[in-house]
Amino acid sequence: MKNQREKFRELGRVLLSNETGPAELRAAVHELFDLLSHIVGYDDREVSGEQRSDTFLSAGKAISFQGAARCLWEFARTSKFLRGVAAAIRVAQQRFPGERIRLVEAGCGPFALLALPLATQFSSDELSFTLLDIHQHSLDAARQIVDALGLASYVVSYVRADASTWRCTEAQRPHVIVSETMQQGLRKEPQVTITRHLAPQLLPGGLFVPESIVLDFALLACPLSPDGVPQMRLQRHKELMNFSAETSNQMFAGEFVMPEEVTKGSRPSLCTTIRVFADIVLQDNECSLTLPIILRDLPTVPGARISYAYQVSAVPGMDFSVVTT
Repeated sequence: MKNQREKFRELGRVLLSNETGPAELRAAVHELFDLLSHIVGYDDREVSGEQRSDTFLSAGKAISFQGAARCLWEFARTSKFLRGVAAAIRVAQQRFPGERIRLVEAGCGPFALLALPLATQFSSDELSFTLLDIHQHSLDAARQIVDALGLASYVVSYVRADASTWRCTEAQRPHVIVSETMQQGLRKEPQVTITRHLAPQLLPGGLFVPESIVLDFALLACPLSPDGVPQMRLQRHKELMNFSAETSNQMFAGEFVMPEEVTKGSRPSLCTTIRVFADIVLQDNECSLTLPIILRDLPTVPGARISYAYQVSAVPGMDFSVVTT
């Protein structure tokens, strides 16, 4: 029987390959979940209060140990983020030849999922990790995994901190930062504030993953196919926000006009597209992060003027209102 490290490396290679099909990816994430859960003694069916408790911060919600662990089950999200981080590291190696690439995973959760599998692609001479999370029990679990899998040479520090306020030392400025701390529509969680705070701490020429997150206003319709099956159709009408490390300090606000097509059984919606890195993109409905949000409070009146503004707060998200004057 394969030992834990061999199994981890095998599953990492599966998840990092762009040739792996959906069925194999789905099987791999569940195997990896079981492997990592076994290492840390975690049973998703019997969860402690501490493991299921979110933490509410001034910039948004930091999801629980359980919530972060379960993110692994979304195979397209897991695979594309891992592939995107690996691609960013390769670009960083070209920009910083001969340097050991410093990677920070901000919001690493118990499995440090967007860092540790990269040990199947890069040696510890090429790459180091700083694992950062607000929850000490998540950091303790990540350390258990690192020790069990023999990956201690990769990790330079475990940092308990709020990623939206943490500062690294000048000597440890990272080449690559990855933070996947969001829900669809950039709601509730602190992705925007974390990016805004951490991106300036990159070395000049450093890279932030995800590369961009686009929010669009769209109309969602579900017409029936000839055999009576609903077919979801999204028609985008207005880009509301193109968020990235470069645009993180911009204000995203404005107005748009409700289009005529809204009267044809369509529903006003907010869509999320995530460019993880380069051509690695999470499209509509590939994971929970890219499910459309139905904007139930918007009037379905053609020609209505709608104002929008992204709010950075303890409950971040895009706000909409009808312009009445």
